[in-house]
Amino acid sequence: MPVKFSRDTLKGLTKTNGDFHLSHKFGLEIDGITIGGIHKVEGIEFEAEVVEYNDGEDSWTHCRPGVLKPGRIIVERDFSSTKEFYNWRKEVIDGKANRKSISVIFHNDKGDEAKRMNFFHCFPAKWHGPALNSKSSGHATERLEIVFEECKFA
Repeated sequence: MPVKFSRDTLKGLTKTNGDFHLSHKFGLEIDGITIGGIHKVEGIEFEAEVVEYNDGEDSWTHCRPGVLKPGRIIVERDFSSTKEFYNWRKEVIDGKANRKSISVIFHNDKGDEAKRMNFFHCFPAKWHGPALNSKSSGHATERLEIVFEECKFA
C-alpha cells in the first residue's frame, strides 16, 4: 500500500514552512503606501567588506568581516503621469535626502501576505527613464535604484 504524505508531514521532512514563495506574487510599499504598477524588484543584495590579515608568522592570509556596505535594490514600474519616483530622486539631487522605509511583500496563492522584507533608511541613488522603441508594443517603464542601510525579514 503506497504511503500518502500530507503537506503538513512534508513540512517536517523538508524543514520548510510550506510552499516556497513565488516570484510573481509580490507587492511593494514605500512608507506604508502601496505602490501600483510594479513589474520587477531585483538586485536585492547587501554585503560586508572582507578584511585580510596575517597572523604572526603564519603563511596563510586570513579573512574577517569588515564594515557593512549599504545594499541596493532596483524597482521597475509602468511609466505614467505620476512622478513619485522622479520627484523622490529630485529631492536627493536638491540636497534633501528624504529617507524612507520600503517593504517587499510576498503573497501566497490566495493573495494574502506570506512574508515581508523591510528595508530601512532608503533613498534613490539613480532614476532610469523609459527606453522608447517604435517597434515595441510594450509599456514604457521607469526604474529606480534604491540604496538601503538595513534589511530585516518579518
